Amino acid sequence: MTMTSMNETNKPVQFEELANGLIELGGDGHPSEIHGYLCGLLCAGSRPSLKSWLVQVAEQLGDKTLDKQSEQLLTQLFNTTLEQLESGSLAATMLVPDDDDALELRTESLGVWCQTFISGFGQGLKKQDVSKMVEEVLRDFAEISLIEAAESTEDSEKLYMEVSEFVRMAWLSTFAEVNGLPEAKSDKGGTLH
Repeated sequence: MTMTSMNETNKPVQFEELANGLIELGGDGHPSEIHGYLCGLLCAGSRPSLKSWLVQVAEQLGDKTLDKQSEQLLTQLFNTTLEQLESGSLAATMLVPDDDDALELRTESLGVWCQTFISGFGQGLKKQDVSKMVEEVLRDFAEISLIEAAESTEDSEKLYMEVSEFVRMAWLSTFAEVNGLPEAKSDKGGTLH
């Protein structure tokens, strides 16, 4: 495998790229739904095989047969997500639309991501006891899953950015907590909560 093709499989999947692949499949899946669920599973400590996860996604899409392109994108999504989480990288990102997309679409996608994260976490949890911090994160995600977009203003854009960054950092902290990784440190040396 050449260095270029190795990097190609480890680059993050783009929201629009996966959305287009799902449309071509004829499924009614949502990229944030698929990623949120996967992140929930992984955060809970579950490590499904790639093959079993692809079967699960196909079922989630209404028992669609995944074509080669969709399977490649989903494999890339699975591998990069797991790699980012296990590396403890603060650069890990959620699969939501880009900042130049409509606020309504970004807000809806963030809500979907949070809702399916909770489902995946519940499905993947091996032990029933979680810390108070994780319980709070799940409660916060449940509230955020009900988020509705306001008219796009400077204030609503700022609020969206704050909430999405909160969700991202809570996701990474939950993974570290449940999977026994050392807590991520901020650039200033403080512990992130």
